[in-house]
Amino acid sequence: MGRPARSLLLMVLLGAVLLGSVGVATGLPGRLVAEARKGHPPAASVSVGPLPGATLPIADWEPTLDQYQRIQRARLLATRRCMARLGIDLSMPPVRPVRHPGATGAVYALGDRVPGRFGYRGPEGYQDDLFTVMVRGLTKALVVPEPYIGAFDGSVDTFRGAPVPSGGCEGEVRRLLDTPAGVALRASIRDERVVPWTALAELEQAATAKVESDDRFRRAQADWSRCMRRAGYRYADTAAAEGDGRWATSVSVTDEEPERPLSAEEIATAVADDRCRTEVGLKVLSFALLADYQGELIRRDGTRLKQVRRLLDLQVVSAAAILGAPGAER
Repeated sequence: MGRPARSLLLMVLLGAVLLGSVGVATGLPGRLVAEARKGHPPAASVSVGPLPGATLPIADWEPTLDQYQRIQRARLLATRRCMARLGIDLSMPPVRPVRHPGATGAVYALGDRVPGRFGYRGPEGYQDDLFTVMVRGLTKALVVPEPYIGAFDGSVDTFRGAPVPSGGCEGEVRRLLDTPAGVALRASIRDERVVPWTALAELEQAATAKVESDDRFRRAQADWSRCMRRAGYRYADTAAAEGDGRWATSVSVTDEEPERPLSAEEIATAVADDRCRTEVGLKVLSFALLADYQGELIRRDGTRLKQVRRLLDLQVVSAAAILGAPGAER
């Protein structure tokens, strides 16, 4: 029996990355954060909004979203050039500008989705931007057809008579972005992701898990649930409301997200949800806890994070050189 036809789908997600730290901006009043850490929500009359500005500690340890996207453009351009040398015209996914840089799934806020107009979905393009922020500028998945996999991943030595670089075009592009100065860093951080943000994603996930197991957060979620019940909605927690099957949609890693229709019921639920998050202090509390737990993990893993940041800084410089080369497509 012959081997079934297949293609290599290069996934751009690392597990379930739930938080986006790039694109989050200015701070919260110190008094509110201090009270939130104690588990005391701010008075209902104090408006904290959708946290349009709060900077989480991890943001100081990584490039900006724009820099991440420049690295991705350079990566795709270098990959296409390498494959072309082997006689392969490989289609690349587009790197498109982010229209809503405040898009974030972090800190249990609805961000700038404007629930009164767009429910949980957000304005046009918001869900795609949320994906881009969460995967730090990466595109939808790159699909390499079966006949070209060896050239891409280096599982063959030659392709159509031409020598394949060590590690394939993927390996060549990784070395090009890292530069010789990044070889030792790459070995030290033990991350084979071409753009090495695995440690950052792992830290975000670990901090989120700590928040969700914190008794103060659980009490705030229970308070939120009671607030929603008073408004006529029955949900155990905020995830249940956002994940309601009447409006929740899965995220595609290969295609742009279609704009799904909105219902009056979704909008009404999202408005009540957002109001209750503010009323019980969930937004401020979750931000304060997340900032604390991120800080704790950063202090523990600071040495590795410094190495990751150094390698990413090298890639930012390399990307500029690749994109600035004659014939480069921006």
